[in-house]
Amino acid sequence: MNVSAQRPTRPTRLLAIVLESLKLLGIAVGCLIILALVLFISVKTGIVIPRRWAALGCWTSFLIWMILRQYKSYLKQVKFWCVLLCLLLIHVIAFIVVLQWYPDWRLIWYVPTVVIEAQFMGAVLDTVMRNKHSNSR
Repeated sequence: MNVSAQRPTRPTRLLAIVLESLKLLGIAVGCLIILALVLFISVKTGIVIPRRWAALGCWTSFLIWMILRQYKSYLKQVKFWCVLLCLLLIHVIAFIVVLQWYPDWRLIWYVPTVVIEAQFMGAVLDTVMRNKHSNSR
């Protein structure tokens, strides 16, 4: 068997690294643009957005990114999106209630909460998507 045929060539690996770097740079620039818009709107309108609510948006985006990255093979299935939407709705409603009841929510508390939520959402998605495949056999 030809080993060199299985390995990507250096230019191919370099291109993959450059594309990944550009993607990450685009994400960073996009986040900075969003933050700049929020800051601009806040300054112009006088509306102050508490950090806990801005952090909810950031951490929810991170949670969505983690789930989408983990379940790439299901992205074209409607059932996946319906379940994910329901899970995100529960997530947002629960956080709205918590942040309203407990305004002193510390930003660091998002880290363990999102890690636990990601595990829970992953378990639900695994169960639902596995049931779909076992029913189709």
